[in-house]
Amino acid sequence: MNRPAETKGWHEPARRAPSRDDLMAPSTQIVADRDAYLGQGRHDVGRRIADDQVELFVSGDAAASLQREFEQHAPEFIALHDLGTSASLRLLASLTGASGARVQKLMVRRQGHGVALAVLQFVEVPLADGTLVRLYSTDLNADAATRQSLARVLLGWSRLGVLLVGDLPAHALTNAVAPLNEAIARGPWPNRELLMVPLGTSAMLAALGKQIAGASPVSVHVTPQAVKPKQIWTFIGGTWNRLHGRPSGERRLETDIARAVPKPPVPWSEANTEPMDLRPLQDKLAPPPAMAPTRPMPLPGGTRWQAYVDRCAAIKGTLAACVFDTHSMQPLAASGGPPAADRLAQQGAAMLAALADSARALGLGSGRTEAAVSTTGHHLLLRPVPGHPGVALHLVLLASTGNLTLARMQLERIEAPQ
Repeated sequence: MNRPAETKGWHEPARRAPSRDDLMAPSTQIVADRDAYLGQGRHDVGRRIADDQVELFVSGDAAASLQREFEQHAPEFIALHDLGTSASLRLLASLTGASGARVQKLMVRRQGHGVALAVLQFVEVPLADGTLVRLYSTDLNADAATRQSLARVLLGWSRLGVLLVGDLPAHALTNAVAPLNEAIARGPWPNRELLMVPLGTSAMLAALGKQIAGASPVSVHVTPQAVKPKQIWTFIGGTWNRLHGRPSGERRLETDIARAVPKPPVPWSEANTEPMDLRPLQDKLAPPPAMAPTRPMPLPGGTRWQAYVDRCAAIKGTLAACVFDTHSMQPLAASGGPPAADRLAQQGAAMLAALADSARALGLGSGRTEAAVSTTGHHLLLRPVPGHPGVALHLVLLASTGNLTLARMQLERIEAPQ
């Protein structure tokens, strides 16, 4: 039975009961998925917290949690795995370097804790239809067991797994591939395509590819030898287009490394602005007091860092010194070693990023981050180079001959290049 609309008072009109059309097409909808509300529901893994950072909170094992994310979202991505080389991170840096973009990071954290269990690096490469495909490197920052299990998950759930093979002897290469064979046989292994890119001699790779495929449904493709990152990317993009590109071309990758990653948009805070015309006010304002000359902002690639690194390396007890770009994790200049310059740059950038994350998690702000770490036999010094945003110094001292406090004081006296 229909009931009359209720009224609250004589001055308020009776509210009309909602019609069937109103119920079928309401003007306001409740969005239950916060990711959809924020525009992040792209079936990507993790929640974006910055232009170059994504975080994923897990409650259990990092590899098992990442596998569940892949099962739930089914993202399309490419995994790069090094065998006897460290070329995957260099390829990511080369992809972003041409456009001025940054290598991005996926921070896997324990639920309720700020410290990252693992840090994965990746680059987002657009397909012809605008869809973004992530390119993950398995050369990630984590403990040994977590690193191996995450590498298996990345390769096993990728749409294309790429093995970058260094110049290894036959027995070493066979040993390096053995864990991969075991992982494919044990499963689950949804990936059906592996690409082997030799960076050195490739005499036995064809036979090794047949051994990996074996009785499994995985197809293994071996490319000619590649020496430069642009050659590696050409083989990767060509293989993707052959396997996953549609006839109309909307799922194709750009095979030219210089155009694969688009140039990022300029943030509004850095956009060019037009100054106001203050000439009408000049007669009313007193002449400004003399000011000390300011140092211009350093230009990328316009600074000679070797002399600065050599002065830092002269500190007593120094084993290795490296100045590096904290965004691209590429060394700008180095002296001494081991460790190698690229390792100092990568690990130094990772430690500075982890320290900054920890400071934010503790509510300490995001100021200048420095670090002094001591082990049984060595001291590590990490500090930004004054006057050069995005540039830092990584110094390794021998504990038996170097003095940590004295080294820090001497670094303060070494003037950074102009």
